[in-house]
Amino acid sequence: MLRRVAHAFTLFELVVVLSIMTIMASIVAPKYASAVARYRLESAARRIVADIEQTKALARASGTTQVMSFIPSTNSYSIVGLVTGSNRGADYTVKLSQPPYSVTLQSASFAGMNDLRFGGFGLPADGGTIVVRSGSDTRTVTIDPASGAAIIQ
Repeated sequence: MLRRVAHAFTLFELVVVLSIMTIMASIVAPKYASAVARYRLESAARRIVADIEQTKALARASGTTQVMSFIPSTNSYSIVGLVTGSNRGADYTVKLSQPPYSVTLQSASFAGMNDLRFGGFGLPADGGTIVVRSGSDTRTVTIDPASGAAIIQ
């Protein structure tokens, strides 16, 4: 009669594998966290640029001045007069401190003001910069005063 032999891991082998996995996790976790923070920062900067382009297009389409109001103290910005979805009676607002971005609006300056204004032809009243921060990383969105082009740096 043939006997079947069961093969199993020893306790020592299990401890070694778990130790290796713990070491690997402790190396990878901080890198993963910083990669997620950089991704959120890039996403927030791209969102700001997209909303600047939308505000320019609105100014051109309506032939009136459109305003983006940046409020660093609340980590948010609004497109004044733009109403979307169920927010009837309220301006379109993006809160950068909340998910999915979770970043800080460090500063916004357009000739000393926090408002970015586009005239009826879609050109900015002034150029300026918007700085967003996540941890030690920052991204600066620069608005060209002549064309209104927004560039992430």
